[in-house]
Amino acid sequence: MKRRFPTALVFVVVAVVFAFVSLLACGAAERPDGGQGLLPVGATAPDVFAADQNGAIQRLSDQRGRAVVVYFYPKDGTPGCTEEACAFRDAWDRFKQANVQIFGVSPDTRESHEAFATEHRLPFPILVDTDQTWANAFGVPTRLGSMARVTFLIDPDGKVAKVYPDVDPGVHADEVLKDAAQLTGAALPAAPAASASAAPAGSDAAAPGAAGAPPAAAGSAAPVATGTMLPPAAPAAPPAKR
Repeated sequence: MKRRFPTALVFVVVAVVFAFVSLLACGAAERPDGGQGLLPVGATAPDVFAADQNGAIQRLSDQRGRAVVVYFYPKDGTPGCTEEACAFRDAWDRFKQANVQIFGVSPDTRESHEAFATEHRLPFPILVDTDQTWANAFGVPTRLGSMARVTFLIDPDGKVAKVYPDVDPGVHADEVLKDAAQLTGAALPAAPAASASAAPAGSDAAAPGAAGAPPAAAGSAAPVATGTMLPPAAPAAPPAKR
């Protein structure tokens, strides 16, 4: 004799599955501006604000006149989020030279942000978005209390210049810095040299862009030495007469 599932149990299973699917689809909810999905390139960045890890209020519109990086990440302390935050930390001085502000955003509490920033010596603000105001305004998907890893680059006029979905945490900071420097018109700041050792004796003068060379002027492209040709050797002196 075949066993039949009670009708009520079938309805419960269907309801649970529907609720789970609806939860996963919450990232496609309508933004406050009436659009759907990630805020597109060319859109005006929302005028949102939030407290950072130190309790200071950071308002996005206060950053007009400089480029701004707003990167959303799932959770403090996870391997990928730590790697991404530390990559931005290591490039922080170069971002400042290019007149670029960085904001990290996640749904963690201020206390969690404070501990995360202290442990990894993060010099830039990471914002508390427990109510997902920033995530909703930018159209960032949220699932089970976590945010998708998405970055927005905002130009000095407050417009979205580029969107980076599904980023690679390890190389993302350098990619964003290159794009941001173009927005501000700054020369791309060079990465710190591994060592400041002098050139070997007898070598020619350092090529443009080498350690010790003067920095490029603001607004000009960083010089790149590719295939530089050495000057011809001086002719040998004639033998002395006896």
